[in-house]
Amino acid sequence: IFQAWREGSDEIKRLTGGRGVDVALELVGLPLTVRQSVESLAIFGRAVVAGLGDEPSEIAAYSELICKEAELIGSSDHLAQEMPMLIELVRRGTLDLSDVVTGTLPLDADAINQALDGLDSFGGDVRLVITP
Repeated sequence: IFQAWREGSDEIKRLTGGRGVDVALELVGLPLTVRQSVESLAIFGRAVVAGLGDEPSEIAAYSELICKEAELIGSSDHLAQEMPMLIELVRRGTLDLSDVVTGTLPLDADAINQALDGLDSFGGDVRLVITP
């Protein structure tokens, strides 16, 4: 179903026989993906938004939430005070992120801007680590 996110909530509805999904986890933070996560919900579904974005998202409250008795939940993937501990666990090798990180890029403005542009167009590398 992940590929269907690129094609929209209509494709998700098609793949689920018109029912929709029970839970949609939005991790990107774009208005488009927030909207799609809500639009793809089944009756009594839950959309959990954890993606960080700086643009407002438009949601049709009546047709997409109230009529479906659906829920929209905001969730943080971590607390700020947890960051030093998580960084230390990675440094020690206790926390292995090799399956999560999709690539690295140099500490270079052009490379970073290109990676950010790729996120806007749903490029493949979404979990990058910037290296000196």
